Amino acid sequence: MSRAGKAIRAVALASLLPTAVLAQDRREIAVAFQLERQGNYEEAAREYRRMLDRDPAAVLALFGLERVLESLNRLGEIQPYIDSTLTRVPGDRTVRALQLRVFATLGRMDALDAAARAWIAADPATPDPYREWAFALAQRGEVLRARQVLEQGNERLGASALLQELAQISVVAGDWVRAARYWHAAAMADPDLGAAAGMALTQAPPPSRAGVLDVLLRDPGDAVSRRIGADVLVAWGEPEQAWVLLDDNLPEGRRLAVDALRRFADRARVAGTPPHHRVRGFALEKVARLARGAEAQQARIDAARAFADAGDRGAAERMLEQIAADSAAAPASAIAAMATLIAVEADAGRVDRAERRLDAWAGRLAAEDVTALRERIAWAWMRDGDLMRAERVVAPDSTLGTLAVRGWIALYRGDLAGAGERFREAGPFTGTRTAATDRTAMLALIQRIEADSAPALGRALLRLAVGDTARAIGQLAETAHGLPGRGGRAEVLAFVGRVAAEVGDARAPDLLAQALAADSAGPSAPVAAFTLAQLAARAGRAGEAVARLENLILTYPESAVVPQARRLLDQVRGAIPKS
Repeated sequence: MSRAGKAIRAVALASLLPTAVLAQDRREIAVAFQLERQGNYEEAAREYRRMLDRDPAAVLALFGLERVLESLNRLGEIQPYIDSTLTRVPGDRTVRALQLRVFATLGRMDALDAAARAWIAADPATPDPYREWAFALAQRGEVLRARQVLEQGNERLGASALLQELAQISVVAGDWVRAARYWHAAAMADPDLGAAAGMALTQAPPPSRAGVLDVLLRDPGDAVSRRIGADVLVAWGEPEQAWVLLDDNLPEGRRLAVDALRRFADRARVAGTPPHHRVRGFALEKVARLARGAEAQQARIDAARAFADAGDRGAAERMLEQIAADSAAAPASAIAAMATLIAVEADAGRVDRAERRLDAWAGRLAAEDVTALRERIAWAWMRDGDLMRAERVVAPDSTLGTLAVRGWIALYRGDLAGAGERFREAGPFTGTRTAATDRTAMLALIQRIEADSAPALGRALLRLAVGDTARAIGQLAETAHGLPGRGGRAEVLAFVGRVAAEVGDARAPDLLAQALAADSAGPSAPVAAFTLAQLAARAGRAGEAVARLENLILTYPESAVVPQARRLLDQVRGAIPKS
């Protein structure tokens, strides 16, 4: 155990000690503990021993001595002090547990068994001796014996005394069907353990999952086990089936049902696929119906976001409109809901409605939210091909973000000079990393074009932005051929060649070869050469890929793509069978 781990254990154990023990001289303990933290274990051991010699019931000192002697590999020296302490405080469970832990660490298994039986004889009504005995055995790898000890304790103390520990030891043993049975029984005895059961059984490997589900879903009337089944299924990639199970088997009582729904929603969020987002939305929508006030409103907002992430914009709007129209909603909730609703509508192509809502709510939204929504709506108008309306939306703002948007509008109109000026004003750090990278790449491209205006290029780039990729590739190639070889043709051909390569368009190799032919010494040449090598490697033409990569590295040794070329070359060479 690490030094930090031992210190944490010391604090945890201290919290379990009787008040009388905690009242001992804290100054001496503090001195010894400081020596221990500094790694001065010999001095710390002397301090702890001195306290125990004076007062064998000084339990904190005993725990400190355990830690430092373990660090010194002399743990066996603690036994006389444990015996003395137990003589003074025979009923102290933490000291009994320490004794078992020491015997297990030293490998003295006969002494461990004897000490555990003595503890059971002294305190026959508690599960602690069985629990600590089993834990000590499991630490030594004796998992089967640990389970036998727990079964013995469960039989003596009652059917539910050690079910959770039996479930946990079955997980350690990899016996997942037995673990499912024990976890189910534990959750039936204590419904609060249902969450722990689901979390533990989620770890079952694929070959064991059918057996686990057979245990959990065997009885259609067993709501507890079916809720656990919902927990594991949502983690195993079956969100729809999981939601049906949970929805049909919610616990009675509003608060318990809300807690179960929130736990399910959290687990669905971790998986993060569209179906998981969708069932997360269902769960949160139900929370909103069961909860009250601000909690219900927040659940509706979270449900809307989940539905939007799932691509179900209709459901997202339904949730948000409920909040925006609720006169009793807290102002903050209504405002947050409206901001999200405007964004959802813009992304869904209902740009007119989004713009009208923004105009109506702009005075109540935060300034930064208004700016972000203006940019989003402007992009929606651009995707719709309406550059005039896009420009009108961002006209009231002069932030760096809207400067960047105006740069794209200028570009799509073919105003290369205006686009370049606005991109430079926006700078390389405005917006997300992806947006900044795209803007910087486009600025580098248009700077190589000699003309200040290129309407055909703007129209082709706009077609690419709206998703009409196949036609955009043809228009970009046609536009490139109207430019001088070293005045933009090579760069545009390389750009459209990379786009074609990304979408798997068969025109990519020819476009990239044309880019190289137009200007084999320009800045776009090594990028075109590297993309051609990538295409050859993906197609399984290893020899061609190797030749292209070797030529690239020799011809353009200063290029920024050389490190990528070297990595790809190593990969391709590694895939070629040796003769």
